[in-house]
Amino acid sequence: MSYLIVGHEQLDMAEAVRRIGRTFGVDEIILGGGPTLNWSMIRQGLVDEISLVLMPTADAEPHTSPLFRATDGARPIPVEFALRSVEALDDGSVWLRYDVVGEIAD
Repeated sequence: MSYLIVGHEQLDMAEAVRRIGRTFGVDEIILGGGPTLNWSMIRQGLVDEISLVLMPTADAEPHTSPLFRATDGARPIPVEFALRSVEALDDGSVWLRYDVVGEIAD
């Protein structure tokens, strides 16, 4: 099992990403930590692509998580994405890929 300790007072995500790449020889990381991690990585400029699969289903549950969520006290700032590709999948889903353009100025 491997551990990375990055940052003295708080987690340094940019350094974590660099060390993961260097230690494990990877240049792509898939985020799977939820809306807070997704937003934190976007805000720190550590995401270059958003890949979404939209499935033709719905459950209407009130606890369904959003894709992004700002942490307490963090001001949500709009971020722009540019459509890279759209692909219809055999099961009726649609795969959307976006490049992260960056923060939208006022």
